[in-house]
Amino acid sequence: MIQIFLNSLVAALIASAFLTTAISALSSGDRSLAKVPARVRKQRHPNSDRRS
Repeated sequence: MIQIFLNSLVAALIASAFLTTAISALSSGDRSLAKVPARVRKQRHPNSDRRS
């Protein structure tokens, strides 16, 4: 009986966390369209200039 209650409690907590995340993501949808500056590094292959 206690396991059923605890499982229900855990399921309710997971559902509330999911709903909170979904609501906050949907309410901040405008922020996801903003461009974020990112640095792009040139890829260097350290073994490309010496051959064995």
